[in-house]
Amino acid sequence: MTKIVGILNVTPDSFSDGGKFSSLESALAHTQKMISEGAGVIDIGAESTRPQATPISAEEEWSRLEKILPAVVALAKPQGIQTSIDSYHFETIQKAQEIGVEIVNDVSGLIDKKIVEFVAAKNISVILMHNLAIHANRDLIVNQHLSITQEILTWASLKISALEKKNVRKSQLIFDPGIGFAKNAEQSIRILKNIDAYRILGLPLYIGHSKKSFLDALNISGDRAEKTLEISKFLVEKNVEFLRVHDVKAHRDLIASSALS
Repeated sequence: MTKIVGILNVTPDSFSDGGKFSSLESALAHTQKMISEGAGVIDIGAESTRPQATPISAEEEWSRLEKILPAVVALAKPQGIQTSIDSYHFETIQKAQEIGVEIVNDVSGLIDKKIVEFVAAKNISVILMHNLAIHANRDLIVNQHLSITQEILTWASLKISALEKKNVRKSQLIFDPGIGFAKNAEQSIRILKNIDAYRILGLPLYIGHSKKSFLDALNISGDRAEKTLEISKFLVEKNVEFLRVHDVKAHRDLIASSALS
């Protein structure tokens, strides 16, 4: 069954909810709300990777997390809820693992050798996301004349092989094709339509499509939240293992109704 990953952004500038959950009180309240609504994983991030976002240092990232992250883990773990850290900074990932975070969500595509060595040594679950640059950049995309599916599959196969040589077990990996990262709207839509093609990798699939700008190009009615749910319905029917979303309750209801149909 599809597991819901609830998004907790403790950032001032994320595109959907920047600044809403930057305090300890608001972050914990939102975490408990998402858990109550059906989230199986809480994904915590302190740096926006939206287009034109300003990169921050590991020190600044941790300053946003140091009070909130331990409290979120302490709230989630007794309820049987996993936590993941949305970061590409080794120092942050190391501290998060020491606190008890169970999943690394590194949008860089695991380019830092220190992170690779760390997740291998600690046997941590890690999301391998296809990307060409850490922050979404509309000017840097996969060549539009090439098959986006084949490009991603080739990249992923080579990456998995390289990671295994560094002692990362394939059983640790979850694959994210990186919707909106180094892809234009048409490419992102094509990835979703062809989601079954990525089963050849032999990894659980993780999709982060919630409320992203590519949705504006979809020829269906509704706002971004409604279009997110339409895509999610399709992905649930395709048995995608993880959906990273803002609206947890709506997705819980969607998954429940799909199970009954």
